[in-house]
Amino acid sequence: MSKIDPVLTEIIRNRLVAATEEMAKTMIRTAFNPLLYEVQDFSVTLMSATGDMWAETAGVIVFSQGFPNAVRDGIRNWGGRIVEGDVLIVNDPFVTGTHISDTNVYMPVFVGDRLVAFCGVAAHWADIGGKNPGGWCRDTTDMYQEGICFKHQKLIDAGVRNHALFDLIAANVRVPVVVRGDLEAQIASCRQGARRVQELCGKYGADTVERSMAHVIEETDRSMRAMIAALPDGSHEASISLDSDGVSPEGPFRVNLTATIAGDRVGFSLRGSSPTAAGPINLPAPSSKGILASTMKGLLQPHDPCNAGHTRCIDFELPEDSLINPRYGAPTDSYGYLVVCLMELMFRCFARVLPERCPAGGYQLAGAFLSRNASPGLEPFVMVDATHGGNGALRNADGVTNQLVGNGDLPNSPVEVTETRQPVRINFLRFAPEVAGAGTFRGGMGVAKEYELLEPGISANFLIENTIDHTAIGFFGGEPGKTGHLRVIQDGQASAPMRTATGGIGPFPVGTRLQLTTSGGGGWGAPQSRDRTRVLEDVSNEFLTRDEALTLYGVDVAAKNTCWTTGAPA
Repeated sequence: MSKIDPVLTEIIRNRLVAATEEMAKTMIRTAFNPLLYEVQDFSVTLMSATGDMWAETAGVIVFSQGFPNAVRDGIRNWGGRIVEGDVLIVNDPFVTGTHISDTNVYMPVFVGDRLVAFCGVAAHWADIGGKNPGGWCRDTTDMYQEGICFKHQKLIDAGVRNHALFDLIAANVRVPVVVRGDLEAQIASCRQGARRVQELCGKYGADTVERSMAHVIEETDRSMRAMIAALPDGSHEASISLDSDGVSPEGPFRVNLTATIAGDRVGFSLRGSSPTAAGPINLPAPSSKGILASTMKGLLQPHDPCNAGHTRCIDFELPEDSLINPRYGAPTDSYGYLVVCLMELMFRCFARVLPERCPAGGYQLAGAFLSRNASPGLEPFVMVDATHGGNGALRNADGVTNQLVGNGDLPNSPVEVTETRQPVRINFLRFAPEVAGAGTFRGGMGVAKEYELLEPGISANFLIENTIDHTAIGFFGGEPGKTGHLRVIQDGQASAPMRTATGGIGPFPVGTRLQLTTSGGGGWGAPQSRDRTRVLEDVSNEFLTRDEALTLYGVDVAAKNTCWTTGAPA
């Protein structure tokens, strides 16, 4: 084997990372759905010819972690019959790891006659033809109710477009123009990545690129093992339960995680987790492994570009026919709740081992799905609005507000985009400080958002979970964040707060207002130890009332010796 040039290796590594960033920009500039070009609910990945991850861009981490498994499954499926010019599609949740709405499109990269890599884009489609518009059904009982399932069909076969497959897709979704546009964006993104890999191989040689990335993966593995070896050996356990599976009242819907550090390896056992659920909260094994590995990587090497080397030091034990490794065909459409739960369990397990890296508990996924089927004089639409919330405090900083972390650090959808593309008005979008957990450092605030429906025939599906066994717990004496809720306002009358997921409610009359408040993050440390200046700043910014400052933090704002911050009254 030729000697590795460390400088050239870093150039190649970073060129591949840059290629994924270009792929992501192609998606953003060409996708039809705001969920992709604004929220960026997608991930792009470059992999070796055998499916080892070479590079990814910032995005939905469970998508990219599941992609190597999907590509390897495709290689087995086609048995060497993947050729230049092919573009393939797969969204089988038990292959990709998420739910059927997340569709993986990938293509091989050839240099001459040699297969050197794969480029892939996984994206949440606006609709996949399932029971609920836009996906995320709360009450399906098998995956076949959730939409069309693709298993490595060739969208393009050796450069020849499979028009029948494209037509089949368009005929089975509610918004075919949007779905076809997003599919074309995925293909364009893959082609962009393929060009960059071919250019890199053309400049340095395919052998050099492959050797360099194999070296990067080996060095990454060595670095991860060294960091694990520096941690004290031992086992740490945590568990959490969901409120419901959407179908069966019989619980518990419990996930149990045991993290064991032994030498330079770490093992994650999910033994003790509940059996496969009747409803769609199940999380397929590729994503169960992926979120545990991603969180471990984030705790130890948060700034390192991700590759296959970050996962080789990890062992998994996932009991079969369980919530986190369900039997084939089980419904998975609401899989994302357990993604958040596993990430939070990781923080709980490692809080005393790596307190400087682990935040207190954060909010559970929340969001609004608004839709309308085609009817005379009214256009169909599907709107998926992932709404941000509050995340846990750190030992030296307040929790972040208005950030989606569970599946990846994603932007939100601007109000202007929502209002210009759907018959919906956003009357307000503001902080919800009342749900933030108190602490020496307080949790992040939730978000309150009101949707006013401007046309008839609109129905809704809302995401709310973990209202009993909260994800947003406090650490080291901090208070937990409070859970969110939904209110429906009609004719000036507001409903009682709804604190469970709701699916298929409506259609509503014109003028109905839907108010969603998301959860806050947990606090870190005893509230009475919070710095007085921070409390006064929160009062000044109207995040706290004077009564709350006294009750939660013991700070009497009216006291004569109170020193107000700039801009506040003396």
